Amino acid sequence: MEAAAAGSVSAPSAELIERWEKEYSPSEWTKRFRTAGEVIEHHVKFVTEVSNRNRKELKCDLDVEYGSEDSEKFDIYGDNLPDDAPLFVYIHGGYWQMLSKKESAYCAKPLVERGFRVIILDYELCPKVTLAELVSQIKCAGEYILNYAEENRVRHVSIAGHSAGAHLIAAMLDRQFVATVGDEIRLVKHVYLISGVFKLDELRHTQSVNAKNLLGLNDANVRGLSPLEMDYGHLRGLSVQVHVSVAENDSAVFKQMAKDMHEHLERFGVQGSLHVLPELDHFDIVEKLAEKDYFITKAILDSFSEK
Repeated sequence: MEAAAAGSVSAPSAELIERWEKEYSPSEWTKRFRTAGEVIEHHVKFVTEVSNRNRKELKCDLDVEYGSEDSEKFDIYGDNLPDDAPLFVYIHGGYWQMLSKKESAYCAKPLVERGFRVIILDYELCPKVTLAELVSQIKCAGEYILNYAEENRVRHVSIAGHSAGAHLIAAMLDRQFVATVGDEIRLVKHVYLISGVFKLDELRHTQSVNAKNLLGLNDANVRGLSPLEMDYGHLRGLSVQVHVSVAENDSAVFKQMAKDMHEHLERFGVQGSLHVLPELDHFDIVEKLAEKDYFITKAILDSFSEK
């Protein structure tokens, strides 16, 4: 009943909004730091330092354009690998309004060292664009990257996203996108949705995420932009597997969204898995992608060795 009220014309109660403010504020749930500000400060420092180091140590091709806008670029790590090396694409989080590819290459080194070429995607941030416009931009990026993979004879593409990045991947994979890329969708073998945002009806009312409606959400588009409301029947029968992960120390709403998203995909016959990763929070669940022995990193590497 609460979600229905949030998606309707009538405004939710102040008590509900207060609850949602905390549930959709991941930094409030960490157990590693005393305050929300400390975990954010640590996260930004960590991802920036590791990303900067990876740019110095790995062979890179920076600012590859996938569109005409300044933000429509990506960086390639492991550019000296064979053209047909397996490809891993990463889309950062930041609630569609923070971070960039520059701070988001922390996952690159363990994968490049095992023969993966890694693409770190950039995109325009809200409120310069609406969320609907941003999803369209990500679809353009996905089409470009799959064309790139096909031209280079890549036969194994994995895509991962964190938080808002997971939402963008799930929203990208709609019927229109799959029809547009056609047979190239066969190249996508694994998708990793990490502590993702899969419904928007509640967070649209929060000041912490959507102050002054910077996402451009309304009663007409909020369901269509929510992956938990989307039809994924067009993925049935394809080789793609979708792996949903969430941190033990994420909020209850993030853990519920992960469970619901996994079950939603299962109802459409999409293969995949669900993992609640112990002792982690919304931030170190991706910080640990810098480690070669981390659960998700090993899953990405092992997925190619299974081929």
